[in-house]
Amino acid sequence: MWIEETKTARTTNVLHTFFQMDDGSCLAFFEVPDKPFEFKDQHDYDLHIALTVEQPVLDAMLEKGKSLGIESRGIADHGFADSIYFRDPNGYVVELCTPKSGSGSFDVAKAKDTLADWQASKAS
Repeated sequence: MWIEETKTARTTNVLHTFFQMDDGSCLAFFEVPDKPFEFKDQHDYDLHIALTVEQPVLDAMLEKGKSLGIESRGIADHGFADSIYFRDPNGYVVELCTPKSGSGSFDVAKAKDTLADWQASKAS
């Protein structure tokens, strides 16, 4: 989608691109020609996206990445999920993960407490 005017009626020149995934969800990217993004080496924690896949897909993608000579790491056992990692040509880390059976879902209350503790630790 080419955007030439913002919702607040400002003139702009932006390309908003959507890539639909098999489950119907999308990844979206913006390109703004007069505001180029400088790709540079980043730490693995930066420029990182994780996507959930089934175990056969995880195994196949790890082998595919290796066979194509793409930086491919894994399988990493996180206890609740297995993950593999690739680095794309722009430096982004793409993680594919498969939840382990019986791992259940995330404990939302615990996650909120962890985030609150994290924020408090940064303030001190």
